Amino acid sequence: MDGGFKVKKVCTEHLIPGMVLSRDIPGVDQSVYLAKGTRLSIEDIQVIMDLAISSVSIVSGDKENDLKDLARRCEEYVRPFFYYVNPGSSFFNGLYVKSLNASMDRLVKENAWILPCEQGLRATAHQSRRDLFFHGEGGPEDIVSHEMELISVPDTYFKLQEILKAPDTSAAHVAEVVRLDVNLVAKLLRLVNSSIYSFPTKVESVERAVAIIGVEGVSSLALGITAIPMFKDIPPDLMDVRTFWNHSISCAIFSKSIAQAAGFEGEQFFTVGLLHDVGRLLLLKNLPQAYLQVLLYSRGSFIPLMEAENVILGYSHAHLGKTLLKKWDCPEKLITLVGAHHSPEEGSNSKEAAIIQLADNMAHAFAISNGWSYVMPGMSEENINLLNVKESVLLDLFDRHGQALHEISRSLV
Repeated sequence: MDGGFKVKKVCTEHLIPGMVLSRDIPGVDQSVYLAKGTRLSIEDIQVIMDLAISSVSIVSGDKENDLKDLARRCEEYVRPFFYYVNPGSSFFNGLYVKSLNASMDRLVKENAWILPCEQGLRATAHQSRRDLFFHGEGGPEDIVSHEMELISVPDTYFKLQEILKAPDTSAAHVAEVVRLDVNLVAKLLRLVNSSIYSFPTKVESVERAVAIIGVEGVSSLALGITAIPMFKDIPPDLMDVRTFWNHSISCAIFSKSIAQAAGFEGEQFFTVGLLHDVGRLLLLKNLPQAYLQVLLYSRGSFIPLMEAENVILGYSHAHLGKTLLKKWDCPEKLITLVGAHHSPEEGSNSKEAAIIQLADNMAHAFAISNGWSYVMPGMSEENINLLNVKESVLLDLFDRHGQALHEISRSLV
């Protein structure tokens, strides 16, 4: 490493005049267009772009200059994800610095990640799948009605809903319902024994979990866990389901932690965070062609997915998620918070919805150094201030997030 990297991959959009090629660049007829050793000019770079070449191999310089160049390219990579946040926000500026540092750490210390190129951030070629209906011929209610005919909802899910709505439910009743699903028991116990709780002794039974967290807390967590396996057949060429659930789990962890810092019980917020984007899964599954246009518009213009959804579809995943949860007869607060997680000011629980909105933004920011492809949705200072949580506390949650995300993702996905 003392002499710098001998060869480095550089995305076409990050090329600058004076860089030297370490490998030949072929022309359209497989002849050599630019030979190894060529010092690139502005004209050369433009032709490379015209040939739709995503990256080229460049001769490395000394270590100091390599690190400066890497820092420049890393900043160019991270900055667009923050286009929609308030540039005057002290908190988002702090989040930007942490995202930038995390990306540099992966690039330099781990030496196990290559900055994604612009072409890699765009939607890929899509397999032939038909939409449920043509644009303008249906809406959220039609998608949900269609999905209700296909989704196999386990009995445990409905029994947990009944528990959440019954004020006099006993701990024994909760434990009895949860124990009906062996897989649910295992996931629930792994969750309560994770670092987001850090109980002094291991929780080995559902009864013990109920005694510590409470009837509503355990029921709410179990409700969210039960919902994850219901969503299948998502086109992998549009979105990797594991990546989707990792983001949802990340949002759930941040939601719980922020809620507790703001003076709320955290379990219900964990469940809202886990399910906040279920509407997007329905869009991917039922309108794959239309959602491809959403992805192309979002990534091509570097705007948040929600904005692209409203432009292309006329409604967002938040509205669709709210419609689905209402059809499932979920608790009213869960329905409201999922529907308002991008617009807390429009709901009746603005402070609670602002928790999910902030958690969603922090989950976006945390994933940037892992190759995340979507622009942060942003958030107003007014909504951040609603929470009355110190900026230093929020940034500390960001720093400590990795271990919990790793543990819980392994447990639930």
